[in-house]
Amino acid sequence: MKYRGGAWSDINFRRFPCICKEAAMNLGDHPHTDANMNYMKMPDIDTPGWLAAIVDSSDDAIFSTDLDGIITSWNASTTRMFGYQADEMLNQSILKLIPPERLGDETHILGLIRKGERIRHYSTVRRCKDGRLLNVSLTLSPIFDDQRQIIGVSRIARDITEWKILQETQMMLLREINHRSKNLLAVADAIVRQIAKTTPAKYLSSRITSRFVALAVNQDLLIERGWRGAELMQIVHAQLAPIVEDFGARVAIEGPSILLKPAVAQAMALTLFELGTNALKYGALSVSEGKLAISWTIAENLANPGARDFKLTWRESGGPKVSRPRRKGFGHTIIENMIAHSVQGKSTMTYHRAGLVWELTTTEVNLLTDAGGDAPLLLRSQPPV
Repeated sequence: MKYRGGAWSDINFRRFPCICKEAAMNLGDHPHTDANMNYMKMPDIDTPGWLAAIVDSSDDAIFSTDLDGIITSWNASTTRMFGYQADEMLNQSILKLIPPERLGDETHILGLIRKGERIRHYSTVRRCKDGRLLNVSLTLSPIFDDQRQIIGVSRIARDITEWKILQETQMMLLREINHRSKNLLAVADAIVRQIAKTTPAKYLSSRITSRFVALAVNQDLLIERGWRGAELMQIVHAQLAPIVEDFGARVAIEGPSILLKPAVAQAMALTLFELGTNALKYGALSVSEGKLAISWTIAENLANPGARDFKLTWRESGGPKVSRPRRKGFGHTIIENMIAHSVQGKSTMTYHRAGLVWELTTTEVNLLTDAGGDAPLLLRSQPPV
């Protein structure tokens, strides 16, 4: 709709039949005309019957009170909204609809009305006949008599329960985005700090970028599931397939479906990326005949009935002889400390002649529930200096 000043605005129109004694017409797309179709018969819109029909046909609850809060009119939508019939509410106090903790609303409203002020879109809560509390938006206007004296209050109530739920959902999502963003920035900050400690300046940029790429890939997996977690099988493929040539032939993966909580999924992704890049540089994947097997199992814990143990094994074979590194860099911080801390389990690296073996053990529940919160992973495992 175009306003007088030239601005345009989106408006939601409602069409409904409006019937009164003086006339009958349908406020639709086609007006009723007489038999000759020469002119359209319009009722006198000033007639009380016509105005009452409009009020009674409205989807909004429209009712009125005197200046003492005694109800003097009550339309059909007010009955639908609050559950009371007109004969139950006429000559009754408006306080019947107001929860005890909101009684101050009415004193404030009547004070403004007595000054001749109009109140628009006043968001509050009202009580229905069945005891339900309803979120409503009120528009209240003074009613004048022929001498322009204020004699009552015109009240329009609109049910905004769905809008409030949507608003609360949006706020919850914004808080969640804020929380996740801060955690992600903290992880990124810790990555930079830890890499900077052990990396020559000429390699710093590329190493930081590669870790950020691994983190970004995992973020996509988490977002696909609404941040409820990520499938371990998908994490393995996402982190290793892009960096391992002939991935399907050289990497064997086996394990049941398991959804890792977000904090564990992030730690697992970075751990697999570090193991993968190390295997490409120094381990089995650095030679054409080298192989990699990744497997995980979930088994009943015989010593603790009802609990189940999780075990993941990374096993390299066919590569050059490996030995324990003399210096531990950022990758070892992730593999040995961060992942173990995030799952409250144990991380073990063994340097066999046949190839590196890494094992992660914990209980299944530590992968699925977030009892320890969702604190930044790297900061929890090793505070930056």
